[in-house]
Amino acid sequence: MNTPAPDRTIAAWPALLGVQVVALLVVGLAGWWLSAADSQDAPTIEQRLQTLDVTSAAAAVEYSLDQVQDDAALLENDVVRVTSFLALAARGADLSVLDIRLAPLEQQQEPGVEVVEAILDVSGHLFDLPIFLDGAHRQRAVGRLQSMAFEVQPGGSMHGQVRFHYFRPHPGQTEWIAGEVSSVAPSSEEAVSVLKRAAELAAWQAFREGQSERSELAHHARSRAAVELPANLIALKASGGRFVWDADDGIVIR
Repeated sequence: MNTPAPDRTIAAWPALLGVQVVALLVVGLAGWWLSAADSQDAPTIEQRLQTLDVTSAAAAVEYSLDQVQDDAALLENDVVRVTSFLALAARGADLSVLDIRLAPLEQQQEPGVEVVEAILDVSGHLFDLPIFLDGAHRQRAVGRLQSMAFEVQPGGSMHGQVRFHYFRPHPGQTEWIAGEVSSVAPSSEEAVSVLKRAAELAAWQAFREGQSERSELAHHARSRAAVELPANLIALKASGGRFVWDADDGIVIR
């Protein structure tokens, strides 16, 4: 069976929405109106919304979302899978998992992208830690090893925490859209759902744009740990003490 050619009308809609909807979401309806006012013949916000073919626009946004979504993101329905995988990786390395917590960080590092921190409380033998770290990265969602902090007893027994950072698109608050549309274009309320989905699309686009750099940083952190840990773990096994490792600062033994 021949595969039908893609609908160019629908595929072209995201470009139009990029001018109208994404600007709306970034600077708000007032900013959208001000930018439109640069042209004497520019239509009002209400006219733009009224002329929006909601059915085609919705199809275009859904099409674009399907194209831009990335398995590297940690989505809500991935949480159980990721925490289970981390627990299995730790237990496979003969470490005991005392607790696993996932929570989004309040401070955003990138516009449109949310950082979710996974904190694992583990115990076991020091030499099993590199085995766990190697296994923890072998999953679909891209996690970046961020830090480790352990108390080590002479002989190698240890307990402490490992932190990973995962990432997902974050469209921000979209509840205000309905009220704004109702205020400036009450006859265009059916466009609200399209605008909200367009916010998700903008967040996914931001996520995809930065994913290459995030993957590179994750690889760098993993490589740094692989280089710095072995010799230091041997020393710690003999002496005991506390060690802290950070993706940016490396290892510190106290």
